[in-house]
Amino acid sequence: MSETKNVGTLDGAIRIVLGVACLGATAYHFLRAPLFPPYVVIGVIVLIPFFLKTGITRVCPLMAALKISTDR
Repeated sequence: MSETKNVGTLDGAIRIVLGVACLGATAYHFLRAPLFPPYVVIGVIVLIPFFLKTGITRVCPLMAALKISTDR
């Protein structure tokens, strides 16, 4: 099933940067010094694949459900 792209180029780039930043913050948290409480770490870990998947594929199911598109 092919879904139509609803994430624009800039929006996709921002999502990829956020995903990489969340991944870096999580890695720093576990390897160097605890930065966040456990519930924040769990939330950030859940967001990493969402940001990266929607940024790379440019398809966001949440935006599709709300009938929002940033793609021209």
